[in-house]
Amino acid sequence: MFTAGAEVIELKSGARFSTRTTDLGPGGCFIDTTVPFPIGSNVIINLNKGTKTFGTAGTVVYSQHGLGMGIAFTDLDAEKRLELGDWIAGITGERPAGHEIPRPPKDANPSKGREFVALVRLVRLMIGKGILTEAEGASVLHDPVL
Repeated sequence: MFTAGAEVIELKSGARFSTRTTDLGPGGCFIDTTVPFPIGSNVIINLNKGTKTFGTAGTVVYSQHGLGMGIAFTDLDAEKRLELGDWIAGITGERPAGHEIPRPPKDANPSKGREFVALVRLVRLMIGKGILTEAEGASVLHDPVL
């Protein structure tokens, strides 16, 4: 079981709150909150555990009122990915698999269309059945076509 403190800031409105993350991976995290931001919201997220901190930009790719939201990290260049890997390793003792984290094209808008709605429903079902973790689901929704 992994938990870390999290501060999330929604860029458009400036709304911010402090909570926790219970699932973290190289592509994103799940944030516990009863009132999540809408899918597609751009955020800044700062995670902290003990004396360790990690911050980056992200996009809400999964949002369920009363439970929380999945955030896919967006601005992870090679240096930031290494920083995240070191951060996770320092907390859990394990280094995540070193793979390239795909990013959608800048002009893509995955929150539109029936196909995306169907994908969100499928990923939610897979998370609910324990097939995917919240972070894996966020990563799939962030870039569904590999």
